[in-house]
Amino acid sequence: MEREFYTISVYVDENENLVGIPCGDSDKYGIADIDTVMLLKAPYTDSALESYVEKVLNACYTKKHNDNVPTSTIERYTKKKGFVNATSDYTLISIVKTKTNYSLMPCFNDYEKGPLAIEDDEHILALGYTPGEMAEVIRGFIEIYVKANMFYKEKAELEAEKAAKKNN
Repeated sequence: MEREFYTISVYVDENENLVGIPCGDSDKYGIADIDTVMLLKAPYTDSALESYVEKVLNACYTKKHNDNVPTSTIERYTKKKGFVNATSDYTLISIVKTKTNYSLMPCFNDYEKGPLAIEDDEHILALGYTPGEMAEVIRGFIEIYVKANMFYKEKAELEAEKAAKKNN
């Protein structure tokens, strides 16, 4: 059955490895992540990246969300309690496929609320995008939201170390 849309969560770690989680029907939430986790280890080609996204999208609606389990798929995958904790080491890229296009939206990781969509940086691609085009957008998100964030995290850690040494 053709759906109006398919949505996946692609979590990117600091090494650019990807954790993809497709959506499915949920009696409780309408639509939610299902108990399927698909990995893509870095390094990968643009073609492999785009094929991976399609593979995760194709897994949408292959099963129902498990409404009886109180934890999210990413919590169970990371074995960390709480969605904010489970996502703290990842940058989320939300990808939605409709009948006409793809919407790719990066999320900023708020350490109190978890991933927050950055709507100003949403990229829309036509279904018949040029090979390499989606990979370019995703790699751009990784460069800005994963690599740049790492720099700021490292800087904050160094500042904290310096302050701790100064106080001792």
